[in-house]
Amino acid sequence: MWPPVFRPTVPDGSVLGAPLRGRAVGSPASELEIQEHVADVGSARPRGGIPLHRHRSEDEGWYVLDGQLRFAFGDEEFSASAGAGVLLPHGVPHTFWNPGPGPARYLLIVRPRTAALLRALHGPERPPAADARALYAAFDVDLLE
Repeated sequence: MWPPVFRPTVPDGSVLGAPLRGRAVGSPASELEIQEHVADVGSARPRGGIPLHRHRSEDEGWYVLDGQLRFAFGDEEFSASAGAGVLLPHGVPHTFWNPGPGPARYLLIVRPRTAALLRALHGPERPPAADARALYAAFDVDLLE
């Protein structure tokens, strides 16, 4: 399972994951998962780090810890530097990438379907590229390129 989900319960009933890098913190009751990621400059594609896509039912959030991310959201493009939070509501095409010059480290806050899609895309049994559209659709996401 990627990323491994870390779910120890602390006395107040919340969930704690430390260090977070390489794992995700999530609670079935909260319907949220927090993941830490690093986007290397070399992995950026011309228009985005991941394919342009649209979530049908789940919003996504980012908090940039280090570096910078660039977002395409609908007809707009904008940058988010360290300390910036970004919330993209569902239903609008979007992508993001690292414009450089160095790596970007960020938290990704997602709901269950999006978290499951990320595990399917980045887990040990990655689907063939030809199956990507069907895989995204299975998690309520439209792949747009």
